[in-house]
Amino acid sequence: MTISSKKRKEREYRALIRDVFVCSKTELAPFATAFFFPPENFEQQKFGTLFGVIKVNDHSENSSYVVNLLTSVIKKEYFGKPHRNAEESFEAGMRKANLALAELARHGITSWTGKINFAGGAIERNNLHFACLGNSSIFLVRRNEIAEINEKLEEEKSAEPHPLKTFSNVSSGKLEIGDKIILTTNELLDIFSPEELRQNATHFSREEFPGFLEISLRANSELAGTIVIDMTEAAEAKPLIVEAPIIGKEKLKKVDSFVGTGKMAEKEPPVPLSELAAPQEISGPTPRWKKILIRLKNIAPKIGNGLKIFFSKTGKFMRGMRLGEKFSRLFSFLLNTISRTKDINWKDKKVLARAAVTVVVLAVGIYGVVAFVRNRNEKKLAEETTVQPIQPAPAPQSLDDINVKNIEVIEEVANLSQENIDLAFLDNALYAISGKDKNVTKINLDSKATEEMKSDISSGNFGLLTAMPHLKTLFALTEDRKIIAFTPVNKNFQENSISLPANLKARDIKSYLTYLYVLDIGSNQVYRYPRAEGGFGEGQSWLRAAADLKNAKGIAINGDLYLAESEKITAYLQGKFDESISFENPNIPLSIDKIFSDPDMEGVYVLDNKNRRIVEFSKDGKIINQHFNADIVSIKDFSVDEKNKIIYLLKDNQLLKFSVE
Repeated sequence: MTISSKKRKEREYRALIRDVFVCSKTELAPFATAFFFPPENFEQQKFGTLFGVIKVNDHSENSSYVVNLLTSVIKKEYFGKPHRNAEESFEAGMRKANLALAELARHGITSWTGKINFAGGAIERNNLHFACLGNSSIFLVRRNEIAEINEKLEEEKSAEPHPLKTFSNVSSGKLEIGDKIILTTNELLDIFSPEELRQNATHFSREEFPGFLEISLRANSELAGTIVIDMTEAAEAKPLIVEAPIIGKEKLKKVDSFVGTGKMAEKEPPVPLSELAAPQEISGPTPRWKKILIRLKNIAPKIGNGLKIFFSKTGKFMRGMRLGEKFSRLFSFLLNTISRTKDINWKDKKVLARAAVTVVVLAVGIYGVVAFVRNRNEKKLAEETTVQPIQPAPAPQSLDDINVKNIEVIEEVANLSQENIDLAFLDNALYAISGKDKNVTKINLDSKATEEMKSDISSGNFGLLTAMPHLKTLFALTEDRKIIAFTPVNKNFQENSISLPANLKARDIKSYLTYLYVLDIGSNQVYRYPRAEGGFGEGQSWLRAAADLKNAKGIAINGDLYLAESEKITAYLQGKFDESISFENPNIPLSIDKIFSDPDMEGVYVLDNKNRRIVEFSKDGKIINQHFNADIVSIKDFSVDEKNKIIYLLKDNQLLKFSVE
């Protein structure tokens, strides 16, 4: 073996994976997804990365479980057994998906049958294992050619859909450095033909292409998903790109190369814009101003691309394509004219006209690029500050999870005059605040009667609410950092003195005895304020160890202080991490929205809207029950009455409840 061939065999492959998901309406979010899961630990590294797009064309309530069900089942099975190789694991994941769908069908949930679109796969090193179903496609772009590599799978599909044979065909192949894989629902093919996809894939840079697809889909589709994968050597990977490491050296069965497995494009590749009119050799010295103009030719295609992207964002894609092409040709023509001429006669009207037009189009082009970048940045900022649509969880009977209980009945306790956001329990009554005014609504849990009381104190709207049973008082934190006390006995509102941080970003407030605790995600701290005359005394930084609380969702106090983040709960005792308590992880990862417990309660409860459940833990972190119901979604807050075994839910303008017996 030569040294060069040995090096070639030892190349380290890396897959750069970008997912594009477009959903124009919140109610459509449960019916599609684009996902990729890299290995989470050393043991999983040999499996590489799992990815795919799923869309269900039936939008009934029964089908809203299917996307999350398939995603969670395939992921769990793929990474679940270390003794298997990646190919075996991917096939096992497809079989497990079939069994999960068959279980749904057994319970009479069949509206999804024949309406699932799936394109997914797994990459370890340069081995690709993939499956495709319904109106989805997988394309390979290699050496300026394109092939739809799922065509043979389509030919082998069973004519009659059957739950146990939904995912019936899996294929594998070898990838090369420079390959680009596109997995997509067919909305992308309503915009571009395969040949147009190839042209754009080769025309745009690796970093720009996924963004170009996203802009095109947003302008033309309500619901769509696409995955773009670029195969590179590890040394090529750029840290700013989302990247999935592909590691693993187990010996797999030999498979043929992808070349020839699909129908290749027959058209000749277009001449790149940068080669439309190459500058000619110039004899003798070239003036500096000419050199500068000639160099400008290199940016002509980029400005043309900017115009294309800008106009496609406004839904005028073809206009952008034509204008971009015209600009590039015009600018290149003028520069080539300059480069071929020793002396320019600026009195020539034709030259002046071409120069003037070029300057105008250049200005428009620069404006298009700037506008596109500005809109992209604004969109990114909006996405960072906007709550993502909630996606429902699988049906509980299909989950292999810990102590799942299906809640059969959720009933209404009271219908409130407006949408409320926060709850507090005090003296056998629940109190709610809306966040839009300075009202407190009392709900009598026996008679179900409601009573609204409005504060006349000069303050911002109420944002957070907690009860202090020792004082029989409620405390509301306002948007302008004031604490307003409300005493239900005499219906009195009173502003309390308190010294809160100037840059406070309060996520939650809770009371214990006569102390007020404030969770501040801005300073990564929980502050404790003792009760004092007229309000509260000087606050104390209660957490003794540094912590990153940017993902904190809330706190609950029951002996320990329990701090909930998106996917975990941490117990603190006297400000220090309590190493004796470790919270158990359910098989379906937590996505915590709220946490609840009170002194003398036996449990700690968390609200998980995404997975439609209330998870009940013991105080030492063991999962007691997972209470599931499809209506546990968009819940703003919840409260638990352990004595009477009832959980209350605040949803829109309703107070709901269910029994946990």
